[in-house]
Amino acid sequence: MEDPGPGTAVGGLKERLDEIRARVSWKPVLAAVTVGALLALAGERALAWQEDRQHLTDTKDAAAAATTEVNGLIAVSNDTSDEALTSLLDGATAGFRTELEAQADRLRTALKKNKVMATGDVVSAGVVKLDDGRATVIVAATGTVSNTKTAAAEPRNYRLRVDLQQQGDQWLVSGLEFVA
Repeated sequence: MEDPGPGTAVGGLKERLDEIRARVSWKPVLAAVTVGALLALAGERALAWQEDRQHLTDTKDAAAAATTEVNGLIAVSNDTSDEALTSLLDGATAGFRTELEAQADRLRTALKKNKVMATGDVVSAGVVKLDDGRATVIVAATGTVSNTKTAAAEPRNYRLRVDLQQQGDQWLVSGLEFVA
């Protein structure tokens, strides 16, 4: 096929396209694509950073909630049982609260009858599982217990597995188990 001359419509269009191609620089296009890719990468990294910060916050909050509940549990004594049990109930989910309430009167009676005096502190707490608003925390604690059967306060070591559920901005205990 012959090249149409400059005077024809097709030839004029070809000349015009050649002029446009000559004027268009690929550098700005390449720069725009690069900037777009960098913005997309920055956005993805910002979301990942936000998720990491939330995970860290949830980890700290779950460990703190487990620590508070265990401290309350191991330090319950005959003279503090009402306040301690109220605090434990306040930190429990509805299901676990029902379990605690079922045992509360029996526990109060035993504490008063045996004149139990207990102290304790959490030594360490570590989150072993955290997923979708649920956490499992292993807690190690030490304390002392005295009662009508002991001559002096006896040292105690505790290890507990505490299961928690996040409700709003609060972590509540949904299960608690002494472990070996």
